[in-house]
Amino acid sequence: MPSKAEIAQLLDELEEEYRFWVVEVITLDRGIENLEEKIERHEEQLGPDRVAEFRVRLSQTRDRHSRIEERILSVRQRLHELKTRLRESH
Repeated sequence: MPSKAEIAQLLDELEEEYRFWVVEVITLDRGIENLEEKIERHEEQLGPDRVAEFRVRLSQTRDRHSRIEERILSVRQRLHELKTRLRESH
């Protein structure tokens, strides 16, 4: 069984990973919003090929966003488990 110090170190590492993924998701949210706005505002000017390209990029960005959100949930669950173990070891 890991020591309190090892659990605390794991918690620190997971919290850092969590912050990283949250920033990534925020960045992707902004990117999604920008692409949606660009498509909406300039659809006629961009033409069908360029709009199709933007929609593909938008779809890929949404997929990545989804995968990162799943990762965040997984990290959050691991954080909860480690915090519980740390409390129980006191």
